[in-house]
Amino acid sequence: MAQLPESDQRTLRLGGMAVAAILLSAGLLTVNEKARAAEQRLADRQAQLADLPMQLAELRRGGGLGASAELPLLTLARQVGELAGAVPEVEAGADGSAKLQLTAVPFDTVLEMVATLEAAKVDIRRLRLDAAGGGRVNAALELAPRRS
Repeated sequence: MAQLPESDQRTLRLGGMAVAAILLSAGLLTVNEKARAAEQRLADRQAQLADLPMQLAELRRGGGLGASAELPLLTLARQVGELAGAVPEVEAGADGSAKLQLTAVPFDTVLEMVATLEAAKVDIRRLRLDAAGGGRVNAALELAPRRS
């Protein structure tokens, strides 16, 4: 480069700076586009989260678990428990029944689950409640296969 005339050296330097500026601008534009896309995804997820309480309330009212729901009994039992705010231990019975165990859940939660299961036309063969203290109970439910 030292052997080139001064004007060619200046042209090469200016060209190099122009190429660097173009590459830097392209990189910044790419980063900016990705940031905007991430902001849009975040806004979409925040909107979904804002709607979640209303959707959960509707499901708790039985809108998503009515008699027309064609879920297997074990899946239905697990979903009813989770929608009520409890995480039941679910076990399959030999005759198509299901057994649920709930530990230290609020009594109101058990009532809500029973109402939802009845709305879904599930027979409750047995329900055993033991006091766990502080308005909480341990519950054991045995569910029969759905009636039509």
